[in-house]
Amino acid sequence: MYVTHLECPKCQLTYESEQIMQLCKCGAPLLVCYDLDAVKGALTKEALGSRANTLWRYRELLPIRKDENLLSLGEPMTPVVPLEKLGPELGMPHLYMKDEGLLPTGTFKARGAAVGASRAKEL
Repeated sequence: MYVTHLECPKCQLTYESEQIMQLCKCGAPLLVCYDLDAVKGALTKEALGSRANTLWRYRELLPIRKDENLLSLGEPMTPVVPLEKLGPELGMPHLYMKDEGLLPTGTFKARGAAVGASRAKEL
């Protein structure tokens, strides 16, 4: 896992990533911070390309240490769809929409819930 710490986007307080924290002292949700240079050194395009098209394809950028803690409803990759009529109408000929309706819950929240539940299990 390449997590370095948790950080508050509102007041910039930082917290150790292995303690159970939901919110900052100021009440804001915490962001997970990563050592992206280490991720870059450890993850190759070839390795990424050979993985299953699921949420867990990007494990190095998710806060789970052990595979046995992964929980999933089978969240697949979802397509980016060109909005060929609406885009030009709005003056944006290259407008796209991500179709999250294909996720098991029908909402983008499925990925966050899977990661959150997995991290809660791990902690």
